[in-house]
Amino acid sequence: MKTSHGVIQGYNSQAFIDAKHQVIIHAEAFGRGQDHAHGPPMLEGALENLKRLGHGEEYLAGKIFTADTNYHSDTNLRKCQELRLDAYIPDIYFRRRDPRYAAQRRYWPRRKRFALEDFHYEEASDRYWCPQGNRLRRIAKKACRDGLVYRIYVAEEKDCRCCPLQLRCITNKGGKRRYLRVPIGVELTNFSKRMAGKVDSERGRKIYPQRFAVAEPVFANIRTQKRLDRFTLRGKVKVNIQWLLYCMIHNIEKIANYGFT
Repeated sequence: MKTSHGVIQGYNSQAFIDAKHQVIIHAEAFGRGQDHAHGPPMLEGALENLKRLGHGEEYLAGKIFTADTNYHSDTNLRKCQELRLDAYIPDIYFRRRDPRYAAQRRYWPRRKRFALEDFHYEEASDRYWCPQGNRLRRIAKKACRDGLVYRIYVAEEKDCRCCPLQLRCITNKGGKRRYLRVPIGVELTNFSKRMAGKVDSERGRKIYPQRFAVAEPVFANIRTQKRLDRFTLRGKVKVNIQWLLYCMIHNIEKIANYGFT
């Protein structure tokens, strides 16, 4: 399983949690470390459980739903729109846009990199010139990424290899040459940009931080108080059963404290 900590042997436990009493509505263990595709199965599972309790097909419509940045993907955002959820799922740069985190900027990289405006465009030949004076030729007239439409220009490998401005140039992890993406439009289904604007709104900045008080104590309770700090079984079926049993214990504890509401 590929994770932010490298490749590990394990499973990724997920929980769909009610904000009122932190009751787990649906839970499942996945063999994928990234959460980019976990939204649909988790939301569908939660809806199925709610239907068993007597709620209708449209029960989630209009309900506030929050998830962390790992869930910010086109797949998950599309599912939220399909279910008409009032979702708040930030992208990885949302804190940089939030003035409340301005004090943290002193810890971010200070070296200013070149931006699109630092490259000179020659309209007659449809090519760009970098700040070092090297040419970038166009290799794609239209390419889509994260809901935006780009033209892509590429530099010559020999120019980038010995360039004295490498550390300030546009990033290209692991690449031998630099690619300049020039935005020329937006896809009609630009879920990511729309969600970023929603999270950055005054309402979004009030709602999203509530996720920490809802979700994190549940995982802390299961991991610390119930001692499930690692799965002890092998295989998706057995691991999923173990995770569900611990979630059931958590819910029984909630019922003991709050009763059925």
